[in-house]
This record gives sequence, C-alpha cells and structure tokens, in this order.
Amino acid sequence: MEGESKKLASVSNLVTVFENSRTPGAASRVCKLEIEHCHPGCRHPPPAEPWKEPNLGETFEGSEPRMVSRRYLSSLKNKLSSGAWRKSCQPGTHPGPGMQEPEEKKIVQELLETEKAYVARLHLLDQVFFQELLREARGSKAFPEDVVRLIFSNISSIYQFHAQFFLPELQRRLDDWTATPRIGDVIQKLAPFLKMYSEYVKNFERAVELLATWTDKSAPFQEVITRIQSSEASGSLTLQHHMLEPVQRIPRYELLLKEYVQKLPAQAPDRADAQKALDMIFSAAQHSNAAITEMERLQDLWDVYQRLGLEDDIVDPSNTLLREGPVLKISFRRSDPMERYLFLFNNMLLYCIPKVIQVGAQFQVRTRIEVAGMKVRELTDAEFPHSFLVSGKQRTLELQARSQEEMISWIQACQAAIDQIEKRNETFKAAVQGPEGDTQEQELQSEELGLRAPQWVRDKMVTMCMRCREPFNALTRRRHHCRACGYVESTAPPLESGLALRLCFDQWDVVGLMYNL
Repeated sequence: MEGESKKLASVSNLVTVFENSRTPGAASRVCKLEIEHCHPGCRHPPPAEPWKEPNLGETFEGSEPRMVSRRYLSSLKNKLSSGAWRKSCQPGTHPGPGMQEPEEKKIVQELLETEKAYVARLHLLDQVFFQELLREARGSKAFPEDVVRLIFSNISSIYQFHAQFFLPELQRRLDDWTATPRIGDVIQKLAPFLKMYSEYVKNFERAVELLATWTDKSAPFQEVITRIQSSEASGSLTLQHHMLEPVQRIPRYELLLKEYVQKLPAQAPDRADAQKALDMIFSAAQHSNAAITEMERLQDLWDVYQRLGLEDDIVDPSNTLLREGPVLKISFRRSDPMERYLFLFNNMLLYCIPKVIQVGAQFQVRTRIEVAGMKVRELTDAEFPHSFLVSGKQRTLELQARSQEEMISWIQACQAAIDQIEKRNETFKAAVQGPEGDTQEQELQSEELGLRAPQWVRDKMVTMCMRCREPFNALTRRRHHCRACGYVESTAPPLESGLALRLCFDQWDVVGLMYNL
C-alpha cells in the first residue's frame, strides 16, 4: 500500500504541475528540466515570458517548422538505424560534500528526472490537448471526433504505460538503490511495451498534416489549440513540438542506458541485465525505424495514386516505388522524341503521358509493363545518346535519358527489380517443380513468340519491305509493323479463322503451325 501511495502521489504531483500550478515559471522549470538532460546538440526554444501570449503562427528561434517534413523523418530513421550516432555525455549533476555518488547512479537519477518531465509532456498531450479537443468536437460538432483520434493515435496508451508503470518502477528502484543497485531487470521487463511506439510513429506525419488542415479549416479547432498553447503549462511550445516528444523518446532511452552500461564496473551485478536491456531498447528503436520506413513507402504510393488520378488497380499497398522520373520516348515514326514519365515499382513499370491541363491528375497511364519477363539494355545510337531499351510482354520502348548517369541509374533500377522477381520465381519453382519441370521449362523458354513485345524498326530507316525487298508506295505497298518481330513490311497476310493479328508472313506461318490454321 505504501508503494502504491507513492506511485499515485508521484503522478499526482506531475499533474499538479500543469493543472494547478500557481507559481509563475513553474511550467518553465519542468521544460528546463527536460532541456538540461537532453543529449548534446539538442536545442529547445526558450520559454516565452509569462505575460506574453505566443502567436500560433510565430516561429521560435531553434524550433521546428509547423509542418514536420519527411526529410526530418528520414533523418530520424537514419539516426535510429545508426549504431554510433550519439556522443557520450556526462551527467549534469555535481558532487556534493562528502562521499561522491557512483557514476551509474547519477545516470539513473538523470533517467528518472527526464522520465518525470516526459510523463508531464504526455499528460499535456493526452489529458489536456486530446481531451479538450475531444470535448469541443462532441459539444460543437465543428469538427469530427475521428479527426481528433487520428491526430493523437495511441497517445493515451503510451501515457498510461509511462505514468502507471515505467515511472513508478524507476522511482521505486532508485529509492531502494542501496539495497538493490540495478535497473537492467526493470527495463527488461518493460522494454517490450515500447514497441507500441511504432503505431504512433507510423501515424505521425499524417497526424501533423491533419493538425495543419483542421487548424486552417475550423475556427473552434484552432481556438482550443491556441488557448492551450498560450498557457503556462505548454511552455511556449506548439502542439507539434509536444507531439514530437514520443518520436524522440526511445533514442534518448538508448543514449542513457548506453552511458549507464559504460559506467558500470566490470564485475557489477547489473552488467549482464543492463546489456540485455540495452539490446531490447535497440530492438524497439529498430521497430520504430521499420514503422517510419513503412510509413514513407505508403505515403509515396498515395502520392503516386493521386498524381495518376486515383485510377483503380494501378497502385496496390503491397507495391514499392523504386524510381520515378521524366524520360524521352524515341518514336519509330516521328523524328523528335516525346516527353514521357516513368514510375518503376517492384512488380511493374508505368509508362505515362504528362497531362497539359493537370486537373485532378498529373499523368495518364499509357502502358503498364510487368517486370516479370522484362528485359532492359543500353542502346548504341549516335542520333539519340543516353538511350536504352525496355522490352516487356506488353510493349517494347526505346527511351532516352537526360544524361549518361541517369540512363545507367534507370538500367540498374530496372535490372534490380527484374533480378528480385526472378529470384522469387526461382524459389517458388524450386518448391513446386516436379521431376519433369526442368524439361518443360526449357521447352517453354525456347519459344520466344508472344513472350515479349518486339522492338519496332523505325520507319525512316527502311525504304523497302524487309521481307520481299520491294519499294514502298502510298497505294499498293503501304508500311506496317509486324506485331511479333517488329519488321517493317509492305502488306499483312490475310486474316483467317477470326484472328485479327497484324503479323508478317513468316510469323503467320509460325502461328499457323501452333494453332493448325
């Protein structure tokens, strides 16, 4: 009962800091507490003076912009995945008179103090911003409740975990440090719950976008946020700054725990548990890293989906965008190349035409080429430098890049996607192929007709039929391209058996043998 009362008193004191504080500068001291214990290089904006009300659009020195960009998330992801991005920092406490406390205990004290400040921030997010906006949405109906819930994601679960479990456990262990000088076992027990941060991190960018949208769209929504941000409890920081705290928290745990392990004596009883706890914290950081990567992938897909006019069956959540960019299409009829745009996914290449009037969509999909069976190679063409060929079952394209480096990059990206598809198919075939599978596969690969679209010969390069050598004329001997081999010929063979195929005589004979025509 005594321990439970301590826990409740601790949480109650934190709540009092924000809700019932009447001493000027109290909230500023809480913010300062977090600032003092940040790792080196982490700068926070100074709190505004109590009598000045901060403007919603005001930008504080050193603060993040209103919209947290994807570049910031990518930078954060790189930091999370890096093993040596942090510099060692010394605890900020100074030894008092008498015997100096062990270095590892100072770090545990620092961890506890920063955890108190962090729980206070979580309380502000969950119990103040979230609940006030939810109450306003239910009362005025000026904005949907679902929008509020999407903005704050699972912040309530995160707050309850830290306020009711993590912080009390750290406080209890530090109070009993003389008898039990260890925290590794506590963090091991609680570290798996830190994976709940992945949901918050994955939703973070969307939450910031929703916050900006509804701040501009709804006056009551903006009024609630402005009122809370102007309070002393907010410490002159915007809601976006407070929302960023959970995203940054796990790397700070790793920082402090890494320092704790380094300061432990070689024979310390907590060394093995602390090292294992550090590994678990690193796993949680990687979990958040994976969530950021997944969030960026889905965001890229959604951006492409919008630019293509929300066309169905083009973008699937299982796809991964590998590369996109403009190219020139070398025409077999026209002398000058045409502007086109490519989207390369892990399973398909979208060949698009830019729209002149971009209303609702920037591009129109002209051809979809499956990566399975696709081939890509460089072309040697003096007239069109930096050109390359993409040959697939649906179509073969002669494309020109803007530079040699860009051409090589396109070829490498396409080839990587092809290799990945082939590797996956080989694994599948090895699992299901029977004893006669090899022979059947060889027979299938020996027949090229219909496996991919041919490369069409350009009209200006041919003055006579490539089969019979007779010159072309406008009336009796007109040009056409064989759909199987790409040759330019004078006339197509007669259509038989209802097969409307524009093939040359040689390829028509092959079709006849295949279908007994």
